Amino acid sequence: MNNRQQPGLERIIHGGQRGFVLILALVILSVLTVIGISSMNSANIELKATANAQHHLKAFGGGVSMLEFTLSQPAELLIDWQVTDTALVQTATHVLANTSNLTANINYVGCMAGIGSSLEEGKGFSYGFYRVVGSGSNVSGTSTSSQTQGVRYPSASC
Repeated sequence: MNNRQQPGLERIIHGGQRGFVLILALVILSVLTVIGISSMNSANIELKATANAQHHLKAFGGGVSMLEFTLSQPAELLIDWQVTDTALVQTATHVLANTSNLTANINYVGCMAGIGSSLEEGKGFSYGFYRVVGSGSNVSGTSTSSQTQGVRYPSASC
């Protein structure tokens, strides 16, 4: 068939379309691309935040572990009960998987004489007070954590 035989066919094929569908498709494709890129950026930020939280939790677990390890040891191995020197600092170390630099510093804080009973005024137990600081970091050393706990041990005298 020849287009000259059907004059309305040419107008139907070429006359009504002026590129609107192409422009609409490009706009929709651009909007979907922007949504996809922003979703990827958001997921990347969330991944970094999760990794950072995981590193912090490993360091926190290491510090708490060191603190508990130190406090669970028999006192005579780590703390000299008769010490009255406030400058004394004792250090303990420990090894734990997925952590590094696990240390505990034990500082003598002071002594308090016990009150005693009404019949034995001033004859009560004396207590030595110590500050134990457990610290640790993750394997790469990018996150560290430190926890402090006070300890009281009976003492012969102040």
